[in-house]
Amino acid sequence: MKKILIMEDDNKIAAALAIRLEAAGYEVLTAPDGLEGLKLALDDRPDLILTDIWMPVGTGFSVAQRLKDLGLTGIPLIFITASKLKGLREAAQKLGGAAFFEKPYDPEELLAAVAKALERNPGPHSRPPTASKTCLSH
Repeated sequence: MKKILIMEDDNKIAAALAIRLEAAGYEVLTAPDGLEGLKLALDDRPDLILTDIWMPVGTGFSVAQRLKDLGLTGIPLIFITASKLKGLREAAQKLGGAAFFEKPYDPEELLAAVAKALERNPGPHSRPPTASKTCLSH
């Protein structure tokens, strides 16, 4: 099962994201800020990170840079923000963001971006097909 880390300081948004992602078949971890998110990313090695940009104790950008510095560039990042500041999308792209969403966002588009990012980067929690599944597919 793919593991997704949500870094979001708004508990209601984090809960709504978690419910939607769990319903889509993902395992979900949540962190209320960048520091806790970085700790979870290092300890649990998620397959993908959904991060708010502006959070207490570390921004989504600072977490992305720290993950790069630690050699964890293989974890796709999807940035989410309510901010309308110019240049945020470009900054997310420079940090290797797989996608960028402004709140409010279309939940179906977000799920599609998650699936696409995970498809491009299978990650550590991918399960190889079992022998029985391989036999059934031929």
